[in-house]
Amino acid sequence: MAAITAEQVRAARDQGYAAGYGLAPPTPNPYTPAHEPEWRGPRTPAERARRETAERSPLVLARVWRLGYQDGQAAYARGRDSTSAS
Repeated sequence: MAAITAEQVRAARDQGYAAGYGLAPPTPNPYTPAHEPEWRGPRTPAERARRETAERSPLVLARVWRLGYQDGQAAYARGRDSTSAS
């Protein structure tokens, strides 16, 4: 498993914030692993454990991106509410 660097976390959060705030074109979460049907997945407990370990870093970055996206949406909504109240 490759270690996640602080730079990767910052980049994921910044990309998510930009997408949520509307600064970047809407895109799906780029850190989410591709979906694989259950029947094509690992069959033994060892294969499952190996796969979970390999997917751990991308899933962490996907969560960070999603949190940044939600923060961007909230900031956009706050800015929009403050301009409409004026």
